[in-house]
Amino acid sequence: MAHAGGVVLGPFLVSLGLSNAAVVARPLVYNRGLTEPGARRSAVEKYEYWSGTPEVGIVPRAPHAGPLLRHVFEQEHGRGGFAGKVTHTYHLYPPTNWLPGETRALEADAFAPRWDAPMRPMGGTHHLLNVLAPDAPRDVYRGMTRLVANATVAMNVTAPAAPMDSFFEHHSATLVYFVHQGGGTLETMFGPIEFGTGDFLIVPKGVTHRFELAPGPQYYWVYESFAGDPEKSEAPTTGQFLTHSRSDYRFPRTLDTRNEAGRFEIVSKVDEVYTRRVHPTHPFDVVGWRGDYLPYKFAVEDVRPLVADRSHVPPSGHTIFKLPGCYLCVFTVRSVEKEGMWLPFFHRNLDYLETLGYHFGDFFSGGGVVQAGMMTLHPVGLPHGPKPAALKKFLDGRDPAVHNEVAIMADLANPARISEHALGLSRPDYMAAWGAYTSDPRFTHRPDRLAEVRALAERHAGARDALRPKGGE
Repeated sequence: MAHAGGVVLGPFLVSLGLSNAAVVARPLVYNRGLTEPGARRSAVEKYEYWSGTPEVGIVPRAPHAGPLLRHVFEQEHGRGGFAGKVTHTYHLYPPTNWLPGETRALEADAFAPRWDAPMRPMGGTHHLLNVLAPDAPRDVYRGMTRLVANATVAMNVTAPAAPMDSFFEHHSATLVYFVHQGGGTLETMFGPIEFGTGDFLIVPKGVTHRFELAPGPQYYWVYESFAGDPEKSEAPTTGQFLTHSRSDYRFPRTLDTRNEAGRFEIVSKVDEVYTRRVHPTHPFDVVGWRGDYLPYKFAVEDVRPLVADRSHVPPSGHTIFKLPGCYLCVFTVRSVEKEGMWLPFFHRNLDYLETLGYHFGDFFSGGGVVQAGMMTLHPVGLPHGPKPAALKKFLDGRDPAVHNEVAIMADLANPARISEHALGLSRPDYMAAWGAYTSDPRFTHRPDRLAEVRALAERHAGARDALRPKGGE
């Protein structure tokens, strides 16, 4: 072995004629200074530069080119048929070195019995889903339970209580996790990602990975995006730093290269088909990567919500990611509107199923009905809004100073369907949560109601916001 400033150069790198200076000057690119025969060039440049593309570890000067490719094995992970986002990984061994005769399809009912569950139309009923209680300890994927889905997105829940005995690749969807409870390490060929409660994890389609769970309970909401990767939501009028910044994303930077031999199982999923293959070397034999198609994490506390003193910000104003056929939103701790209606207005969403997972606090429109870990499903077309107890607070002027809550909302484009497993978690009394609107005298029919509203409208006809600029009409 040759050494360069504490960096160990393997035999194949030494055979490339690399100098110690080259490694010290730019340790992430080990073929620095290699030129055409007869050319003279200094191996050390005067200044340091950023590469135009993120890169970590040992990579050639450019994809598909250079002498390094005679010594490592390049693999492309690309979207859009070689024309979209892409990352290249460089391996110690060919990624197609699976063992002949070991590849086989797995029985879906045995591997993940609740993932590809039977689905049925949503219908015109609101649902409140209890927290999932697994019937047996399963890993992240074997315990995956489908809740709702449309043609491009599915929402699932998993409560892993067992380690993964294989690696996993989803060949049909990019996965967006929200960690409601728990933590651990997401191991990927690009490097490990440590995660905890309140983190989003984005695992792009096809990425080989495995979850290493920390001790204690685990509970995740999982969104499968079949038609594209999540895009950061931002409006032209508010810029790129609301409701969060791309600088909040945390990509892996520490390679954990494994030069190991043995039997390494990888399970892949395509639609409802699960396939197992076995490799004689560890799949994380990556010595370097370059590209922008990467897994990453994003902490919910880094959401900086859009707020307004004089009007209620609709749910779409809290969008963090856009998926084909789905908006992913975060309601987080934020100041309460001073003059606007701080409760959501009654509404019927005519194009989307609204799902809301309750992560923390007392949700401002819930009226004490929901608890952390629960999820509500409000189907397309059916009106909903604040529960009676919450509306009473607003009508009585009992305005809080802060919305002390965190909830994850996913709006799925119509038509959406619900699984039998979700119906099994649904509380039969949830529609009664609005029952006080039919029994409380404050909300029930009165013969003088129309006259009362007309008189109030005349009295408040000239009302203006107190926060408007003084001296003008």
